[in-house]
Amino acid sequence: MSGVCSVHPSVNSLYELLLHEVREISNYLVKLNEFKIQNKSAMEFCIDVLSIFMINTSFNQAKYLDLIKKLSSLKLEIKEKYIAYCRENRLPCEILNSNFELREKLTVNELINISQEYISTKINTCDRAKLGLFEVITIFARLCAINISKIKKLDKNYTEFDFELIRFFALTSASSIKNEKIKRRIVEFSSTAFKIKQKLYNLYEEKYGTKTNTRIKTSNIKGHCVLVSGDDPDELYDLLKNIEAANPKEEINVYTNGALFLAHTYPYFKNNKLLKGHFGSDSAEYDFSIFPGAILITRNFVQKIDSLYRGELFSNNLISFDKVFSIENGDYSPVVESSLKLTGFSKNEDDKYVEINYEKEEILNSVDKIIDSKAVIIMGGGNETKEEQYNNSSIININFSYGIDFIVELIEKLNSRNIETTVFFAQCNLMSLEGVLMLLDKKINLIIADCPRSFINPHILDSLKEEFKVQVIN
Repeated sequence: MSGVCSVHPSVNSLYELLLHEVREISNYLVKLNEFKIQNKSAMEFCIDVLSIFMINTSFNQAKYLDLIKKLSSLKLEIKEKYIAYCRENRLPCEILNSNFELREKLTVNELINISQEYISTKINTCDRAKLGLFEVITIFARLCAINISKIKKLDKNYTEFDFELIRFFALTSASSIKNEKIKRRIVEFSSTAFKIKQKLYNLYEEKYGTKTNTRIKTSNIKGHCVLVSGDDPDELYDLLKNIEAANPKEEINVYTNGALFLAHTYPYFKNNKLLKGHFGSDSAEYDFSIFPGAILITRNFVQKIDSLYRGELFSNNLISFDKVFSIENGDYSPVVESSLKLTGFSKNEDDKYVEINYEKEEILNSVDKIIDSKAVIIMGGGNETKEEQYNNSSIININFSYGIDFIVELIEKLNSRNIETTVFFAQCNLMSLEGVLMLLDKKINLIIADCPRSFINPHILDSLKEEFKVQVIN
């Protein structure tokens, strides 16, 4: 139900169980908030769990069981607190009719069976349109939870949108709520999600400098190496600092992988002597299989790596992959030690580079030159930045390094000139899906490239098409 990649049914069932517990905790937290009672630590824990993506069949079962027990215990605590307040003040209690209660000792297989029964009941008692809307809320909340978790690493005291996120996700426990109200709440939450993302961008620029054009090396250098894959520049930063502090006798070259190519647009990373470039393709599974050094998987890494040989992979995930070494307490010394034991690349490759442009002012100024166009199409996700003319429409092609805040600024400028605007995300991935969700409240046309049904839950795309008029094209 909630998968964002091709997820094995048993893994999906186990993750649904986590979501179920967070959903019910969120519901009681909202109820308590109506009585002016808040539990900040409970909200933060729920947000942490929402930020998890379970997509690999090999995962640390002990960590999963520990997490589900903590959630079950927290739910009982919050529920009892709510009931006690109602009794003391002679108020009616609205208790969720849970399909199950988790016992103290349950095996993973027993939990799978419990969850599959729960999923079956949910499907049979909810109409298709509502299920789709709940899936949209779920993926939207999970993406925002990732952003809030990253913000909290930079600003521990940041809680501005914690309750808003919990209240939004709690909607998925209200089966009686009308679909039109759910749609309205999703659209309203777009502006909140945008503010969360904008806060994260601002914190990154405060720490790493203002984004700029950059030239990223994509060829390999002889020597020991570490690959950092995922989308969290803070973990890349922590690793670089750990290597600097270790000051190894032999040089260690660090490469980014996946969405972390965007880190190179920040001056700190652009100028860091340890960070040598970007390595890899769109498939982490393939990249990991040929990389000759240690590999660090950042906390919110979302790719399947089930068929990989384990042994030199490290992770910060709350539920780490099985046989992948866990990073504890921000200590990356095992990654450093592992990279020094491995031979790394045996020779230098001929220099290769990719250009990442960040011509914000030039693009904004180009809008003023648009005279004959009846409409503008903003193409997001390409590797190049350019503006061109096509069939009475201006096409502004920008890459993901610009971020959703720049797209919103561009939309506002176009709207001020009454120019019909279309935003087309030319790639199907989590960044583009997040972009679509954050723009639902804008008066624009939205298009996203079709996603393989093995990548994004079809209920999500179907709901975006049918309920929010988002075009999905091949």
